[in-house]
Amino acid sequence: MIISAYAAYSKSDDIRYNSSSGGLFSELASYIFNCGGYVAGAAFDEGFYSVSHIITNNPKDLNRLVKSKYLQSRFNIAKEAEELLKKGNPVLCCGTPCQIAGLKANLNKDYDNLITVDFVCHGTPMQKVWKKYLEWQEKLHKSSVVSVDFRSKENGWSNYLLLLLFDNGDKYAETSDKDLYMRLFLNDICLCKGCYNCKYKGDNRKSDLTIADYWGIDTVLPEFNDNKGTSLLVVNTQKGADILSKISNNLVLTETDVNEAFKLNNAAIKSATRPACYEDFLSNLDNMPFDKLAKKYLPPIPLKERLKKYGLVQKALKIKHRVTGC
Repeated sequence: MIISAYAAYSKSDDIRYNSSSGGLFSELASYIFNCGGYVAGAAFDEGFYSVSHIITNNPKDLNRLVKSKYLQSRFNIAKEAEELLKKGNPVLCCGTPCQIAGLKANLNKDYDNLITVDFVCHGTPMQKVWKKYLEWQEKLHKSSVVSVDFRSKENGWSNYLLLLLFDNGDKYAETSDKDLYMRLFLNDICLCKGCYNCKYKGDNRKSDLTIADYWGIDTVLPEFNDNKGTSLLVVNTQKGADILSKISNNLVLTETDVNEAFKLNNAAIKSATRPACYEDFLSNLDNMPFDKLAKKYLPPIPLKERLKKYGLVQKALKIKHRVTGC
């Protein structure tokens, strides 16, 4: 059951810039840290080849927890979380909708001191695919990756970049419609099998709060669209409403129609579509170099986008006008 929904972002420009969208998770986590509590979220493992959930009470770890990680996270924290909750510690846990549902099922009790946050999930790519991609990039650059940002705002929120930094000083930055890994992800080719039949869409969630990018904010609430990142915040429980009231002074927010917002973010209401090539892709995952694998299964970039890439759209239109007169 959804209680309310908001367009929201942190009043801190630094927090927004260092977040994938509006910085709401950072504000929630900071509040819990200030209360002496613990925060659980996804963090890169050493070497950046994989992601695992961690629980921490150290605010310095927040940098590891913020930002989207577009791959499946190992979620082995239920026992640790339960021990902390039994001792009365506040615990904030952020994860995919299925991870939050799994955590609550394992706990077998609705702890008052547990606050859960999920997000609108497109689907989680397999870690094996990401590892193969990163090894390919490191081979190209002849250096190890020292930083990964799936949602760099160097070009703004709406035109985010996958940014990789390497030990030798190299930098790779590419938009999601050009980078091979992001294209596999957004075309639903490399997702875990369960993502094609997700049970946790729409209002069928087990979390107290749901956060997402507020895509389409430029048409719904243009005054909120400064290209620094705006979040959709959905309040699912009274506990979620209570925690929101604790941080509301740090936010710019206005109530919104969640049904209209969900229509603008297809992943909020529908599972990813399993492509016909999925099993074939899996069968070749270990047998082909990453770039050849991706190019074999990715659909071609539309001609219009390819023309735009080379700045030829306007030239083509001018030629058409001269030839046809229309």
